[in-house]
Amino acid sequence: MLLLFVFTLFICVLYCLLIVIFIFGWRNIFSYEPKGIDELDFMVSVVVPCKNEQENILKLITCLSQQSYQNFELIVINDHSTDTTRNHILKAQKTFNNIQLIDAFGYGKKNALKEGITSAKSNLIITIDADCLPSFHWLEAIACFYKRFPSDLIICPVGLSDKDDLFLRVQALEFSSLVGVAAGSTGAGMPILCNGANLAFTKDIWLKSQYNLHDEEQSGDDIFLLESVKKMKGRIRFLKSEAGFVKTRPPETIKEFIIQRRRWAGKSRFYTDWQIILTANIVLFISMLSLVYLALLFYKWQFIWGYIAITLFKYCIDTRFLYLVRRFFQLDRIWIYSMVLSLFYPFYTVFIALSSLLLKPKKWK
Repeated sequence: MLLLFVFTLFICVLYCLLIVIFIFGWRNIFSYEPKGIDELDFMVSVVVPCKNEQENILKLITCLSQQSYQNFELIVINDHSTDTTRNHILKAQKTFNNIQLIDAFGYGKKNALKEGITSAKSNLIITIDADCLPSFHWLEAIACFYKRFPSDLIICPVGLSDKDDLFLRVQALEFSSLVGVAAGSTGAGMPILCNGANLAFTKDIWLKSQYNLHDEEQSGDDIFLLESVKKMKGRIRFLKSEAGFVKTRPPETIKEFIIQRRRWAGKSRFYTDWQIILTANIVLFISMLSLVYLALLFYKWQFIWGYIAITLFKYCIDTRFLYLVRRFFQLDRIWIYSMVLSLFYPFYTVFIALSSLLLKPKKWK
């Protein structure tokens, strides 16, 4: 029992240190407002892989056609859609001539991205998912930021569409915490997360990294690129700008949520960056310890205090971080939603970790 107590204390100290690093990193990143659009003298390439997105693709194209910065090419790669996605893109081409439609030769999101990026004319590539909606100044914010701060990889913010439902609100909180960690870790000089739904990078760095992206895996085009850029000591920055946001649709059912998270976790066995691996293991271990203390209740009821202590410790330190980033992500009632998240998070984390190792994650579409 002493060994369990010492290990618990050790993991809690490491977890606390991680959050402190993320808090320092978040504060280390300045808020950026796009300015100097008149000085922009280069085109950017927006790459959108899509498969069976008939309900979303026109909304995205409409948003892009109304961007404040219009010097861009839009490359949409149709990954063998079986619905009317392709027809919608062809229809949009008649009124918005910036669109280049590519019918993918290979299969899968990674291949679609590869075909789109290799055909891009600009050196600055921006990827966005077909079910996302960018803000009006989205391209302007990224292009101005890149002009002022030349980077190999720019991690941009992603948020979930607002819906007044407890499950979706808790999802939004958890998702925002992940993006907050991506920002905080980048600000601390140890980037560990990014999201391909809103990511900017140079074509040059992608070409140097393309053989490190694990094409055999259906997911991970974003994290594997991050790892590769870190290995090459490239310049990685986070765009802390409300203008740089894109909104995406959250999974509406628990089943969709689990499938998505299993797909994300399934690529973890290929990670080689020690900072990513260490962070993931600390989070997993603190979640497993909560379940261990619950299981030990069948042996002795006093172990309830261990479970309560870990839960309250993690709740307090997580909420402190979320409170810091709440304005940027427009979060409310974080004390309540964070408590709900704290109660089910250990079960969800351990289940996703184990199931992603034992079961092959489903394809992206």
